Amino acid sequence: MKDIVLQPTFYDKFSCLGSDCKNNCCTDWTIYFTKDEFRNIKRKMHSEEFKNIFQDAFEFKKGENDRCTIKFDENKKCKFLDENRLCKIYQEVGPENMSWVCQIYPRIGMHYLDNYEIFLSVSCEEVINLLLEEKDGIMLEIKERELSPAEKKGCAIIRASGVMGNPIFHFWNDSKILLLSVLQNRDYAFGERMVLLGFAVQKIQEMVDNKKYSDVPDYIQTFARELEQHKEIYKQFFDNIEKDEKRKALQTIVYYLPNCGKNIQEKVEERIDLKKKARVVISDENAEQKKLTMDIEYNTQKYLDAIAEFDEFLKGKEYWLENVILEGFLATKGLYRISGGFWHNYAGMIMIYSAYLFMLTCCLHKDSTKEEFVYYASEIGRVMFHNDTTLKSLEEHLKETESDTLAHLAVLAL
Repeated sequence: MKDIVLQPTFYDKFSCLGSDCKNNCCTDWTIYFTKDEFRNIKRKMHSEEFKNIFQDAFEFKKGENDRCTIKFDENKKCKFLDENRLCKIYQEVGPENMSWVCQIYPRIGMHYLDNYEIFLSVSCEEVINLLLEEKDGIMLEIKERELSPAEKKGCAIIRASGVMGNPIFHFWNDSKILLLSVLQNRDYAFGERMVLLGFAVQKIQEMVDNKKYSDVPDYIQTFARELEQHKEIYKQFFDNIEKDEKRKALQTIVYYLPNCGKNIQEKVEERIDLKKKARVVISDENAEQKKLTMDIEYNTQKYLDAIAEFDEFLKGKEYWLENVILEGFLATKGLYRISGGFWHNYAGMIMIYSAYLFMLTCCLHKDSTKEEFVYYASEIGRVMFHNDTTLKSLEEHLKETESDTLAHLAVLAL
């Protein structure tokens, strides 16, 4: 039976790079196997070499009775990765017997009511390669096709009961129209588009709070037209925003930097002479209440030089960044990723964009290659988009240490 599927037009072009992939998804990633998948491989394996690897390849954690994880070797690689960086499970028992996590990646799916939608994770090098070919931006298509069992199993489900019980899910499709129309409006720089998205989300959140749900779809259509008609007014607004530093290396971004891996962290620290110092802050009201905060220092001129070099590198191909960020948002449910409403999600999206751009800026130079962009874009994408805890962590830290008002978020994005 065929299904109705919403997907990017380039989706069917995806094919795993295999041994040619530098940022291999079998390296330093948690790979889960269900107990059934584990038993299935154990039953079907046949070579002595594979059996020897299998005996000590899995870790069974207390409290996780339904699944296990693959152990890494000394280089943080999956134990089933051979010398050619290819999967021994694939070779031994076939692709249909791999973990469904491995079968589905980098596809990310949703089952919304009766239909499906599937996007591609920007943590994958080949996905970045495909995005760099989409000069006119990301386009979506509705296809009637049969999904594979792994594709279906990998889809998060939003049931009718959930939609009826939470009115914001009525705008699931409208929210995509908003993201596509605003974030692909090339009359504005991408950072400006992120701020314009905030104007719309703020208004939509107000409508939802006042239970004016029926006004939302029309507003989204009207807002997209206003961006075309009142461009000079919006441009004047951006010119008047006071920015002490462009793309500021904010405390919240640096706070999250250690989660992005040693390679990225060292690149950033070396490029702008970044230094961090943690200290404990004691609450005035309650001496028992302590909080760990971080002071940061960096070479402002080196950071401005890095920005200038990044802008020069990206000149004429600004759509690279646009496509990566937009696909990242689409694949991770956009304004629906975390609980708490549209505004909390938007604040988190701004933080992800700002942190992503900050790290990418520090990793690339004016003479960097396309291959280097692909590597770092996917490496940073691993944490900033593929990890579900990132958005909530950044959004919460932002509220604790700074501000989640649109005025403050605008400075982050510009």
